[in-house]
Amino acid sequence: MKTAIKNGLMLSLATLLTFAGSAAAAPAADGPNLLQNPGFEAPYVKQCCQTDFSHFLPNTPIGEVQVAHDWLGWWLQPGDALHPSAGAAVDWHRPEWREANCGAPCANRVRSGNDSQKYFTFFSVHDAGMYQQVPGITPGTRLQFSVYMQAWSTNAQYGPSDFVQHMGMAVGIDPFGGTDAFSPNVVWAAPFDTFDAWGLYTVQATAQSSSVTVFTRSTPLYGSQHNDIYLDDASLVAVGADSTSVTSSQPSAPAAGPVFTYTVRRGDNYYRIARRFGLTVAQLYQANKVSTTNRNLLLVGTVLIIPGATANT
Repeated sequence: MKTAIKNGLMLSLATLLTFAGSAAAAPAADGPNLLQNPGFEAPYVKQCCQTDFSHFLPNTPIGEVQVAHDWLGWWLQPGDALHPSAGAAVDWHRPEWREANCGAPCANRVRSGNDSQKYFTFFSVHDAGMYQQVPGITPGTRLQFSVYMQAWSTNAQYGPSDFVQHMGMAVGIDPFGGTDAFSPNVVWAAPFDTFDAWGLYTVQATAQSSSVTVFTRSTPLYGSQHNDIYLDDASLVAVGADSTSVTSSQPSAPAAGPVFTYTVRRGDNYYRIARRFGLTVAQLYQANKVSTTNRNLLLVGTVLIIPGATANT
């Protein structure tokens, strides 16, 4: 379904600054890595299960979802053709998951070891990622989840990303150990994008249960020919307090702070913008005083207030 990729090393100035800032912000670990298979190494297994029983028997693995052992993929289930919340004429698909190991042509897609995890959609968008539930946690432990991610997004067959995409890449922790990426319990870091090179994504939360769940996420804005995400070298460790990190472990609105804005583009709707910035649609409506009669009207060029965002986008 997809052709082999060529590595691209071009980085925008914004990407370089974000990469350096996120890596520098990571405090020292206080204990071992709590994740299983943090390097996304083989074997890769088909995730269960198919839900269309008109074509598949119960408990049939999904051939297109092949994940590194001890990890699972998650996705917002699309409709048959267009997801009802994706915006006009934007194809919305479940990604395909694969092992990223193709030798020299894509050597920069594996950060260390033999493998990394990739998933992708083709000429379409998605809201999806990876997760791992981690048991044996002492409630009250301050935890930090980190993972290296990179995106490749282009309408060309080969070469570097074209940098017109917004991938909405982010990481989160459910301190209660749930496995629903859309739960209000999940503590999400602010999204940012890293194209064609590895960026460090980090979030902290305080465990509220004997298990926690770590998540990655991507929400590309445009249905480019290639919308790929690569993951490698994850960690979940106990850390000391860090006042600059995400601190809320309870469902809440984004923290108060400076007001940032987002300019509406073709294909946007309130749902997709809210998801991209880790908001609920209700929070976006409230911040922009959107009346119940205008919620289906969103014009290109409209400037929206994004409560709790960390940068203009």
